[in-house]
Amino acid sequence: MNKRALVYLGLASATLAGAYLYVQSLPPDAPTGNPTQGGAAQALESLSIVNGSLTTGTFNTTVRKGQPIQFLVHSNQTDSLIVEGLDARVALPGNQTTLVSIAANTLGTHAIELDLSGTTIGSIEVTP
Repeated sequence: MNKRALVYLGLASATLAGAYLYVQSLPPDAPTGNPTQGGAAQALESLSIVNGSLTTGTFNTTVRKGQPIQFLVHSNQTDSLIVEGLDARVALPGNQTTLVSIAANTLGTHAIELDLSGTTIGSIEVTP
């Protein structure tokens, strides 16, 4: 099996494990889906970072002010994810998948960057 296939297999496993741990950490009475979609669970966007570069394309999302933003990030190196303007810094341990959860409290478009490499991996637009 080639290295790329092993990386994707590892990312898929890590994503599923992260999602499982997240769901297990919810209180028993917490809703797990979006009520506007008939109770269906929403899939979280999953990003992969290899050697300081995003390998899954950019992450751009638009949310309303006050909504939570959640996505999964797998990095092969230890780094931090920074969201300018939302005062968010999330540690990314090496070779682990991290659930990123950010509150969208400030209107505008906010860049998402990696601290050590300075790579911009996307943006979050917060609307009224």
